Amino acid sequence: MAPRIAVGQVVKRKAVIVKPDDTVHRVARILSKNKVGSAVVVKDDEIVGIITDRDILDKVVAKGRDPKTVKVEEVMTKNPITIEDDYEVQDAIDKMMDKGIRRLLVTRLGRPIGFVTAADLLAALNTYSGGSEEETSEETEVYGICELCGQYGPLYKVYIEGGEKWICESCKDSLNL
Repeated sequence: MAPRIAVGQVVKRKAVIVKPDDTVHRVARILSKNKVGSAVVVKDDEIVGIITDRDILDKVVAKGRDPKTVKVEEVMTKNPITIEDDYEVQDAIDKMMDKGIRRLLVTRLGRPIGFVTAADLLAALNTYSGGSEEETSEETEVYGICELCGQYGPLYKVYIEGGEKWICESCKDSLNL
């Protein structure tokens, strides 16, 4: 019997947020700076789409369009498939298989918190099903808003007051974590 692992426990890639009227050029720079392959498109607090490096490559670059004039909303994937962070990993895998997609946007109360890939989910199942017992302490390059000070930048997962938080280096240092 597989253990119950919530999708939220598996999210390594923080959601990078862009707007529908951003240019593709601006988004490409944001993706590159944050070393991520996709961004969540948000308008008035609603998730309206996602844009991936493939979208930029296939729908803009390969077609010879100018990234500085093409807007995100012209090339994004509308109404992306999402899953709430308290669902189980198996639910996420089933959803991906069902929809034939490679990454899933994870939300908490409808707000984007990050992405999981099939590889992330399978690795989680493998780790928790008595595979290697050692803690995986790989520092993933995660960027987003620090949950303590609100600054945007590289984040570290820490455990505070029995819960996990993503915080920036200066908050991490000031808490001596």
